Amino acid sequence: MQYIVIDLEWNQPMSYESAVYKQVGDRLIFEMIQIGAVKLDEKLNVVDSISIPIRPVHYVKIHPRIRKMTQLGNEELADALTFLPAMEQFVDWCGEDYTLLTWGCDDVSVLKQNMDFFECKAVLPPLCDIQRLFSDVYKCKDRKGLKAAMEMLEIEPDEDRFFHNALNDAYYTALVFAKMPDPAAVLKYPQQPKQLIHADHHSRRKMKGETFDSLADALGSETAQQPRCPVCGKKTPLEDAYVKQCADKYIALSKCPHHGDLMIRLRFVPTGDGKRVMNMSIGKATAMNKAYVHTKKIQVQEKEARYLAEHGCLPDPEQELMEADRTSMPFED
Repeated sequence: MQYIVIDLEWNQPMSYESAVYKQVGDRLIFEMIQIGAVKLDEKLNVVDSISIPIRPVHYVKIHPRIRKMTQLGNEELADALTFLPAMEQFVDWCGEDYTLLTWGCDDVSVLKQNMDFFECKAVLPPLCDIQRLFSDVYKCKDRKGLKAAMEMLEIEPDEDRFFHNALNDAYYTALVFAKMPDPAAVLKYPQQPKQLIHADHHSRRKMKGETFDSLADALGSETAQQPRCPVCGKKTPLEDAYVKQCADKYIALSKCPHHGDLMIRLRFVPTGDGKRVMNMSIGKATAMNKAYVHTKKIQVQEKEARYLAEHGCLPDPEQELMEADRTSMPFED
């Protein structure tokens, strides 16, 4: 069996208010513009590679950010294959008896949406996630990007291979994969594609409440510390620590590299057995949201400083939660 490491690049609409986006809608959030793949034999030696540029037919103008990252523009893609013949070329190149590998979960979701949209009938094996294997093997608290993984394994990038090119990223991913102590374990990490939606139409995600032993456990949990973007589902880093709005409500900002600033709202409800239920709401952050969070942080710091000067200690947040009048504190949408 051969391993094929695949990486994709894709374009996006110039505006989500554009006529073309309104025509295709959430059925095609991103349109693929390049497939890059590296083929490894059973000894993890690179035996072949392929780069297939794809000419977009809906988002035909390459977004400036995409052009800057990928160095692919309308000129480079003018004579390229469209999606269906490009996929046919890729499948023919793959051959038989192979497994597909990617770095992270983004590619599989974009590939699935493009295949569905263009009614591609190709049958592919499950795409397995090298990033998940890497995180488990090296006990990473969060998912590492490809560059960070290369640094950890002391893999130097080639000056002739720039990042954000599908073939180059597939090549670098293959180098990381080949250095893993048990590469075959990647087969334990098949990926399931996620539904892609646009935040302007689905701008708020409410998460089902999770139960914790304490406020501290809840605020320090992976759910709270790495909230997922409501559009792509990608974990996002917090801009700063949570700010307490009141006894049972906390707010923070995070940022998705693809979909921008997010507003995170938490509300806590104590249960009869001493537990704490955390409800989370995530949506796109407006300028007003961001200003409010920063202002609230300053107000809380000033209030805590006054309380500390007067009482010598800060109030117990757990006790405040138990005494909160939740009937007058609705969860803000």
